[in-house]
This record gives sequence, C-alpha cells and structure tokens, in this order.
Amino acid sequence: MEMNVYTKDEVRKILLRYHNIAGNEKLAGIDGVRRIMSRLGSIQYDPLNVVGRNADLVLQSRVDGYRAEHLYTLLYEEHSLVDGFDKEMCIYTTKDFSKFSRVREEHAEFSIRTLEYRGQTGALDILNDIKDFVTEHGMTGTKDISIGEVRESRWGHKKLSSAALDYLYNKGELCVADKKGTQKYFDLTERVIPDDFNVTDDMTMDEFLDWYVGRRIKSLGFVWDKNGGAWQGHFLSDKNIRKMVLERLVEKNEIYTFQIEGLQNVFYACNEFDSYSDGEDCKDYARFIAPLDNIMWDRAMLEKVFDFSYRWEVYTPVSKRKYGYYVIPVVYNNRFVARFEPEPVSKTKSFKIKNWWWEPEIQPTNGMKDTIIEEMNRFSEYLGVECAKENKRKIGE
Repeated sequence: MEMNVYTKDEVRKILLRYHNIAGNEKLAGIDGVRRIMSRLGSIQYDPLNVVGRNADLVLQSRVDGYRAEHLYTLLYEEHSLVDGFDKEMCIYTTKDFSKFSRVREEHAEFSIRTLEYRGQTGALDILNDIKDFVTEHGMTGTKDISIGEVRESRWGHKKLSSAALDYLYNKGELCVADKKGTQKYFDLTERVIPDDFNVTDDMTMDEFLDWYVGRRIKSLGFVWDKNGGAWQGHFLSDKNIRKMVLERLVEKNEIYTFQIEGLQNVFYACNEFDSYSDGEDCKDYARFIAPLDNIMWDRAMLEKVFDFSYRWEVYTPVSKRKYGYYVIPVVYNNRFVARFEPEPVSKTKSFKIKNWWWEPEIQPTNGMKDTIIEEMNRFSEYLGVECAKENKRKIGE
C-alpha cells in the first residue's frame, strides 16, 4: 500500500492542531484539561517551578483559562489523573492505572537495584511496618514517619522509611493521594484509585505491548523508530521488541506510516492524527512551549521536522550553556521562532523575561510581535500576575 507523504509545513500544522497548540479547538478550563488528557494520555512531571511546573506549562499551551488548581483537582480530589512512571515520572489518566501494572513491576525491580546501590536494602525489611502505619494513619508524607535508620546522604533518601515509602509507591501498593508543593503524601492505593481502575490486568504480553506502544504514539501524535526520547521507559526502549510491535500495529490498521518530503525516515502516526489536517487555518497564534512538552520528547526528531534545535540546559554548567537555565521555546504559526529565559515568578511577582533570542533565520514582523505580546498577556493571566512592561522591549518593540 502506498505510503502517505506530507510536506514539513503540512506535518507541522497537523501536529500542532493535534495537540491544540494551534488553538483550533475551543478547549477551556478544567473540562479542557480532561479532554486533552484523554487524547494525550500522559504528560511529564518535573518539580522545577520557574513559571509553573512542566505539567502546568504543557496544559496552559493547549487549554484556555488553565490554572494550576485545575490539575490539582483532577489529581487529588477527583483522582481522574494519577502520578505514575511512564516515559519518566508522569501524570496519566487513571483509567489506564491497571494496564500500567507491568510498568510498575519493572520499575519496582529497578528501585531494588537503586536501593542496593545506595546500601539501603534494609528498606525492604520494613515494608509491612510502613503499610501498617499508613493503614492506621492515612495520608503519610516522608516527614510523618521515621522507621529504620537515618543517615546523612547527599543523594536519595536519608531515612529508610522514606526509601520504603518510595518503593511501595513504585510497586503500586501506595499512591500519591495529595501533594503540597513537591511534598508527596501517600495512601493505600485502594483508597485512592476508583475500584473500576484498580483491578488485576489480564492482558497478555503482546496485548500489553500493542496497547503501550500505541498509547505512546498517541501521546506524541507521531514517532519514528529511532532510539531517543520518544521511546524512553521500560519495554519501549528495546528496539527489537518495538519493531515487532510497530509492524503488528500497522498490519492491524491501528496506526499508519508516512514520510516527510526531504527526509528518508519512516514515521508512525496514530489513526486520529490525519483527521487534524482538515479545517480552516487558525488565525495568527503564538504559544510558549514547556521544555519537557510531549512534542519536545524526541529532540532529534523535533530538529528534523521543525528545523529547531533545543537542549534543556538546567543541568548544564553555567559556563557551557548556550542560552540559559530554564529556557522556553516559542511557537508562532506552526514554526519555532524564538526562545526566552523567564525570571522566576516567585521572586519578581510578575511575568518578566530575562533574555529573549529570535531564531537566526527569523525576521520578525510587527504582526508576529503583536501576536507574541498577546501571548505574553495570556501567559501572565495563567500565572495570575502582571506582565512586566519591559517584556515588549525584549522582543524588539
């Protein structure tokens, strides 16, 4: 069967419409979060908070009127979303919780190796004591319990009880029931996850792999079959397994293949992807994109498709950074046109841009600048602060 061929402009447009970054769908408020999470399934969690945490930045770029309390409600009041390991630490839809049982088993085994490396396998000897404590006391944070040894440590948990809590969470016996800042509060999983989603998974391994690979493709919209960020995580990083599953999903018409003009690679898309090629073009738009956004997961693929090179320099020594500590890409009309480093909003009490860089090939027009200024104001509303007046000067006003 003949393979679909898109131009780069076409595939960029479809991808940004699929993610609603183009604003083609009227997704707003907490219901908008529900709808986009139902499509993507999973977004990456990171605790750094400069102008919101990564998950908040992902959602604000797709949902009008988004506020951080919307995500809190869905995670810790409705429990329709849950914290869990997927690509990395992620937030995913609770209806998938039972299907992640194999991922949790793998991650629990990985956690044991981490405990061995840290010399903290004693945590495994106090698991029943930890569960008894949580059963009796309910939601428990690491500061609420101290069982086993305590030692100084530059990395990882100092208390065995904290390491044990973490292991039970990775295994799925505990869930994050609440979070205050970055402090997790655990409870028994059966008290957190609705009964319908906390059941024994009866999928075969092939059924699980088909589901998991297909689900990852939906989280991005499309992928290629090259090792990298798109395929991080248990099971998916094995290229031989992945090749077999991708071929099976294509044969079953659950995904389809396409190529992009000028590129030799074969890409794999979820069946919903092409439906976003229809519809009228959106008006001019700009969006600020999270550093760990789903469309940024595979940066090598991003560079091929968008001709945009991005490196997250948070953990890069200052002397080796090309741009800055926490740098946010800017999309305008299906292209990455700039990036900026914001000042931490907790310090400035406003949305203030520290540094702004236009991409080398971009010649900004007045219309482009006006649209980006509108996005600055929208972004400030998401943060609940004023937009600093000097931001306009940063982009060359």
